[in-house]
Amino acid sequence: MDSRKRKLTVAAKHTCYILLMLLGYVLQTTPGLFTLWGIKPIWVVPLAVVISAYEGEYIGALYGMLAGLFWELAAGRIIGSFSVMMILLCFLTSVSIALYLRRTVLNLSLLSGFCLLLIGSADFVFSYWLQGYGAVSGVYFRQVLPTVIYSGACTFINVWLVKRIHAKFVYEDA
Repeated sequence: MDSRKRKLTVAAKHTCYILLMLLGYVLQTTPGLFTLWGIKPIWVVPLAVVISAYEGEYIGALYGMLAGLFWELAAGRIIGSFSVMMILLCFLTSVSIALYLRRTVLNLSLLSGFCLLLIGSADFVFSYWLQGYGAVSGVYFRQVLPTVIYSGACTFINVWLVKRIHAKFVYEDA
């Protein structure tokens, strides 16, 4: 019975995380929602970074893959490019939290902003700069960087939600 209760607790926690990831995808793709000056935040990447900080390396990498797939669907990009980067970044995030950093809102916001900056810059390079479009620096400074800053600033909501879910489903050995 004890093993069964533990499995149900873990399943309920991951069900909440997946539903939260789906909610982030819906918020990210709903037109006009949370738009400031034509910039929308990206919700799934900071959520995956925060989950990886709380759940460990391998679980975090799986949620990073899921966030990458959701972001690729939302952005209309080739399946796999963001996912591979998110797997690596979420794994490195959870390792750095386990070894070097504390799980504070500021650290998690900076880590998610850094991940968004890396992925957004890579997407910009491969989608615009290498394609030979003219005046692409305006796209980077008016779209990519404000999106990174806005999404990083919204990370505190993800930290609060993941912290509540993580604390709610802690399995206690009796």
